[in-house]
Amino acid sequence: MLLYSRMKSIGVQVQGPESRVVSGVLEDELYGMECHIQVSCPDFTITSVQARMKRFTTIRCPRAMEAFTRAEGWKFDAELNGKIKKEIGRLGCRHMAVLMVDCCRSLARAEFARELQAAQKSDPNLDKKSFIQDFFGKYPSLSGYLKLQ
Repeated sequence: MLLYSRMKSIGVQVQGPESRVVSGVLEDELYGMECHIQVSCPDFTITSVQARMKRFTTIRCPRAMEAFTRAEGWKFDAELNGKIKKEIGRLGCRHMAVLMVDCCRSLARAEFARELQAAQKSDPNLDKKSFIQDFFGKYPSLSGYLKLQ
């Protein structure tokens, strides 16, 4: 018999060559929350954050919605995950902070997959090692989010 179920879903939408929107949803018996993060490309800067708490367990959780906007202007770098957990998770809701970190990781993976697919389409004999080096040369800020090297 199933006693506990948690569902987390993250989607990445390309909105033109210079913008991505990452949407994350977390649902279980205790929590129901979602966030939408707009990111400018190719510098990977968070330009907008929207959060919604549907179900939560403490009065601290809804504060995450206000704390989330602190991330606007933050860039993807080696410090971003810790900054999200510290400045958003501690002030508001750690579950929302983890959802945002997962959204950032998903965006990095989606960008890698999108560019790999385009490169393979134009060159079926693509050297994947060279592609990986070129990708991280082009987007060094994503290297902490992808463990490919």
